[in-house]
Amino acid sequence: MKKIKLIYILLLFSFVLMGCQNNNLNLSDDVTSIEVYEWDSKEQVATIDDKGFIEELVKDLDNARTHSTANIDWAMPDYKLLFKHDSEVLFEIGYCKDEQNFGNGAVGRYWESDKLYEVSTKLTVE
Repeated sequence: MKKIKLIYILLLFSFVLMGCQNNNLNLSDDVTSIEVYEWDSKEQVATIDDKGFIEELVKDLDNARTHSTANIDWAMPDYKLLFKHDSEVLFEIGYCKDEQNFGNGAVGRYWESDKLYEVSTKLTVE
């Protein structure tokens, strides 16, 4: 009886831990490059292909806390980033040169649709 109780407790604990993990990106493949475009002009300004930098940024964004920007009036990001696997676009996100601080812990540079990612990693193109 004690073994069954222990197994149930371990299963419950595992489910709680899995629920605490953030998986923001849900990428289908590894990111091989990040193309950087001016937000307004859509002109490409750089391509990042540093594997170590890309892996770290993807990990940080995937595990980051996010904060809603739905009710906040602020300027659009400076850049649009396309996370790509070879020629396939896996993910798009905005990037702000200056760290955004909306209070209540909402501090970061990366923005998607209506949420700010709590990641302040600077791009290597600045």
